[in-house]
Amino acid sequence: MNYKGALFFDIDGTLVDSYHNKGLEEEVLQAIRDAEKNGYYSFVSSGRNLSGLREFRNIGMKGYVYSDGAGILIEGQESVLQPLPDEARDWLFKTVLGYKGDMLAASETGFYATGSQYEMMYGMMEKIAERTGVPAEQTAAEMGLRRFEDYDPSDPLLEVDVLFDHEDIEKEFVRQLHPGLDYVSTTASYGRDGRTIGEITKKGIDKGSGAREILKLLGHDMKNTYAFGDSMNDASVLNACETGVAMGNAADELKQAADYVTDDISEHGLVNAMRHFGIID
Repeated sequence: MNYKGALFFDIDGTLVDSYHNKGLEEEVLQAIRDAEKNGYYSFVSSGRNLSGLREFRNIGMKGYVYSDGAGILIEGQESVLQPLPDEARDWLFKTVLGYKGDMLAASETGFYATGSQYEMMYGMMEKIAERTGVPAEQTAAEMGLRRFEDYDPSDPLLEVDVLFDHEDIEKEFVRQLHPGLDYVSTTASYGRDGRTIGEITKKGIDKGSGAREILKLLGHDMKNTYAFGDSMNDASVLNACETGVAMGNAADELKQAADYVTDDISEHGLVNAMRHFGIID
């Protein structure tokens, strides 16, 4: 096909309404197919790791920016990884546990979770089981869900979610953040019960850097690129692309950073935005 541009899609809250345990809808699948026919490459741009992208590997995507940009995969090629430096990783573990925080640490193909995060992840898999019929234990094994105590230092970490009980703790953590790391707060989208939550990657690595790198590898620049998202971890790719689109259900901060705000995911927001910009008819 004649390349016209590129589309970068967040998953949860953008491609799929995972908050209501819904899978990928046929309308969205058809929109991706139609965009490809019209000359647009489609990419996933997600905080999920590679094992969390299994159900999106056969829907016509050209490639994947995953773990908030720390992993890049073009179909048919090897992954390009930007893991946390070992020293920074060790500092992170010691500091978060010292503040009695929680972590969900993602390698390319597995997760290592402290107590509450392990229970949260397993609960998500039980919900997936209700929708797909695949037992939660099987999904957990296939996605590599393990307890934090079982972390193997030889397994490079790409992205780590960190949770604290109070905003003051988060501020102190950010103030002393290791120079080899970056932190993005996602409390506005994912915070629960007064807890803060943020996402950690290697310094300089985010969804925006991932989008630029994957197009560079394919021989294209950022001209005529569109990004779609709902959380503050999408801000970097919305800013990196020529046009940034926030979902109607997006965090208010992301809407303020976007070039265009579409409808809620439950109101066909993604497809409506693609039609608005003439990507599909």
